Amino acid sequence: MNGQNYEGQPMLVTGGTGFIGGHLVARLLQQGARVKVLVRDTARLPEAWRGRVQVCQGDLTRPDSLIEAAREVRWVFHCAANVQTWGRRQDYEAVNVEGLRNLLHALTPHAGRIERLVHVSTVDVYGFPKTPCDEGCAPRMPGFGYGDSKLRGELLLRELALMLHLPYTILRPANVMGPGSPFTLRVGRELRNGLMLRVSGGQVDAGFLYVDNLIDALLWAGLAPQAKNEVFNVNDPQPITWRQFLDDLRTSIDGRGWIIDLPYPVAAVAAAALALPYRLLGIRQEPLLHPLIVKIFGRSCGHSAAKLAAAGCPLGRIAYRQGMAESARWFQEACGK
Repeated sequence: MNGQNYEGQPMLVTGGTGFIGGHLVARLLQQGARVKVLVRDTARLPEAWRGRVQVCQGDLTRPDSLIEAAREVRWVFHCAANVQTWGRRQDYEAVNVEGLRNLLHALTPHAGRIERLVHVSTVDVYGFPKTPCDEGCAPRMPGFGYGDSKLRGELLLRELALMLHLPYTILRPANVMGPGSPFTLRVGRELRNGLMLRVSGGQVDAGFLYVDNLIDALLWAGLAPQAKNEVFNVNDPQPITWRQFLDDLRTSIDGRGWIIDLPYPVAAVAAAALALPYRLLGIRQEPLLHPLIVKIFGRSCGHSAAKLAAAGCPLGRIAYRQGMAESARWFQEACGK
């Protein structure tokens, strides 16, 4: 390796045109890495990347489309996932479990040359407990398609990586915010002109994680010997409640939307009632409120990143205030001031 970066090194980023993957590719290009990106829609490729990345058009659900992407790479950053907050279980499983299996099978002939597979998971695998968790807590199925499939994906990765002697690192980010974040966009639109839910006064930890800080952790995880075959939570050091986040974002974008505050039990009952007909009728459109939303806003997402810090990973390089300012600036550019 050249110093502590990826200069000249061949690597694959899945989900390269997505939120996290896009930020990661941009940083790798800054370091001079030789980057392959696995993308479903080449039209989403930023113009600035054309000629600088090798584009592999493919889909995790189509094994044959992964063969070329897997060739001649030494690092794999697996960022692609179905991250929707509402969807069918089979759709989550197809991408987050079987898609991961397809990727690992494509990598099998090349496992001996791969330095590290860095897999982006989620703190949802803890099942939305009332109190924060560290990596010593046993994961449990949260009961929602996304979190359940991500936990099954972790278990699959550990099993197959052991068989293949494939070094890996699993990162479990909290709520990743910042420019390009679909979550920031969705919440910002409600705060600007709509109706935003706050649960029990918004007192729980939002698990705020600025995207550039997650990219720092991803890059570290690919190189650090102490990260090999380990699992880490990723969270920014400064705890931010949902009340503070919503108030700060609303102020930063000059929002005029309403914030409605409901006690957790009331919000949970209302969400279950609103979601029931959608589930029974198989409606694909996401309801205004459903149980996963209440869990996100009503249970702590501030799971401990002490293990990651103790291992030497840089945490919180971008402070909350700067991250909020950059997020608001991007939102205003995307949606108009």
